[in-house]
Amino acid sequence: PSVDLANIEVLQKHSQEWWNPTGQFKPLHSMNHLRVPFIREGLIGAGAVKDVRENLKGLHLLEVGCGGGILTEALARIKANVTAIDPSGELISVAKEHLLGNQELSQRINYQVETIESHVCRNSEKYDAVILSEVIEHVNDQENFLKLCIDSVKPGGSIFISTINRTFLSYALGIVLAEDIMKLLPKNTHEWEKFISPQETQKIFEKNNCSVINVNGLVYHPWSNSWTWIKSTDLTYIQHAVKH
Repeated sequence: PSVDLANIEVLQKHSQEWWNPTGQFKPLHSMNHLRVPFIREGLIGAGAVKDVRENLKGLHLLEVGCGGGILTEALARIKANVTAIDPSGELISVAKEHLLGNQELSQRINYQVETIESHVCRNSEKYDAVILSEVIEHVNDQENFLKLCIDSVKPGGSIFISTINRTFLSYALGIVLAEDIMKLLPKNTHEWEKFISPQETQKIFEKNNCSVINVNGLVYHPWSNSWTWIKSTDLTYIQHAVKH
């Protein structure tokens, strides 16, 4: 199975921090300013959006490893219907609690405590797109995990990944600086060996009848809690593939 229980424990320890926009997960909050438009524009470019003025209305998205729902809610705000799964019951509780009282978003979001292994059994080729944002670097057997995510998407559908490349730079900045020195993230959030390069994910995509149509590098600026696009994919990158 793809679930890494030790990693889930690290994230669960900080579950009450999830929705604090100035807390330990603040990079995920500010990352929405880039990843949400990337997903929206990618789906428009792939021809999935019927009426641009209605954003992602009518599209059914699967978010795998949704955690406390930071990206989930942002996608629902641009009118997507989102099924969001995570193996951690504690994090799904955080996500559901945050949604309480927001009737409009509640109608578009369906949270489930579930792994991709069990979900895809009943939901093969169901979704217009699957999103795994800051997730693949936390799982075991990444190739099979990505294959199962691809299996959940309709032919012609999209797969979006954002993750961290496995480079010396990502070790120095993503682990030593971010976790050990600046304490931007809980310690042991990441294992360098699980970082994966865009070339490796591309190979998995191609093996599973998908083509990568876009990849962008992005970098986090801790002093301003903001992200910007960069040409280099040596640190964090976001990738869009389409299934044939």
